[in-house]
Amino acid sequence: MTKENQYNNLIIYMIIYFFFNSFLLPQGLLYTTLLTPVMAYFLFKERKLRKVYIWAIALIIPIPFQLLSGVELQSFFVSNIMVITALVFFITAYYFIKKYSYLIDIIFRKILIVNTLFVALAIVILPFASIRDLLWYDVALTEGLELIPRLKLFTYEASYYSLIMMPVFLYFTMRVFYDKEKHSMLIFLASVIPLLLSLSFGVMGALLIALLLSIIIFWTKIPSSLQKFSILSTTFMLILFVLLFFIWPENPIYFRLENIFEGQDTSAMGRLVYSFMFAKDIIIENGVIFGIGPGQIKIVAHDMIVNYYKYHGTLETVVRIPNSMAEMLAIYGVYGFVLKLFFEIYFFIKLRIYSNFYALVLFLFIFIYQFTGSFITNIAELGIWAIVFGTRFIDFETLPYQRKLDTA
Repeated sequence: MTKENQYNNLIIYMIIYFFFNSFLLPQGLLYTTLLTPVMAYFLFKERKLRKVYIWAIALIIPIPFQLLSGVELQSFFVSNIMVITALVFFITAYYFIKKYSYLIDIIFRKILIVNTLFVALAIVILPFASIRDLLWYDVALTEGLELIPRLKLFTYEASYYSLIMMPVFLYFTMRVFYDKEKHSMLIFLASVIPLLLSLSFGVMGALLIALLLSIIIFWTKIPSSLQKFSILSTTFMLILFVLLFFIWPENPIYFRLENIFEGQDTSAMGRLVYSFMFAKDIIIENGVIFGIGPGQIKIVAHDMIVNYYKYHGTLETVVRIPNSMAEMLAIYGVYGFVLKLFFEIYFFIKLRIYSNFYALVLFLFIFIYQFTGSFITNIAELGIWAIVFGTRFIDFETLPYQRKLDTA
């Protein structure tokens, strides 16, 4: 297969992944799920299918214990299949990225262009309420605040959109910082504006923390342009926050931050506090070591909320835990929670993620974010882990590349 054919095939998959993965499908179903046989065939051709079997062992170990503690078999069976499809996706994405690393820049560039065109279209239709929800997320940002549309494009909600696009936005933002782009201002705006329009506090907060930590750690090794930008942007943000306090104290950002700190923001409290509280109580009642198993949260949640928490208000039809690590704790218990963290830290050290600025920021970002949102089969999160561990861009190495090779 020629490089042109490889690129054409990959760009189709990438456009589906970034923009249309759930478009026109029933809730919970993705095109990447339907393409699992295709991904398995790719792994078979690359002689990597055995990797799925090896990693699946970690998922199989808890099953006997979960069955003994009692599960709803149909939901348990279907959800385990969904977990396996997510595993196949992750391993496929990892080897795709490693095999076609020479195409990543041009694919990311194409994705940024397509995203910019869709954002322009979204801005055009923003005033038209009848069609706005096609590209905007019309859900209140926080309790007591009037509805503010948030950019989601063709994904199902705004934070998922900003999460799945993060590797692309971060890549080009850093290329601007490293003076690698000819039209730096256009590239920077194309990367930052969509993220701001999504109004995803969790994604933006995790990114800012990851950037801050990385800049502090590598202050002497980052370009002077990034040092200057860090100082100027920090100063600007501090001045802006002070001015907003006096000029517009009821602005949406302050309003939501106030709600979060006062515990009135249901989204933040649900992701950061109630998720872990609920997961802890679930495993105490049903199995601390290996959890309750895939597909069982929705089975036990309703009765537990009513009988254990004595809540008799309105409940969602399907109760979920909106936090990846809390959900991991509930489904796979302490075993799954510790194992996931162990492998993340192990490969962080083994692959020297800390010696590449882009990889470090992206690693810290998704490591933080998994404690504030997402879910265990989230394709957006798994895709980011695949990028972190599957590729690295030489331009962002914090040590001379050849020296690293010599000392490896």
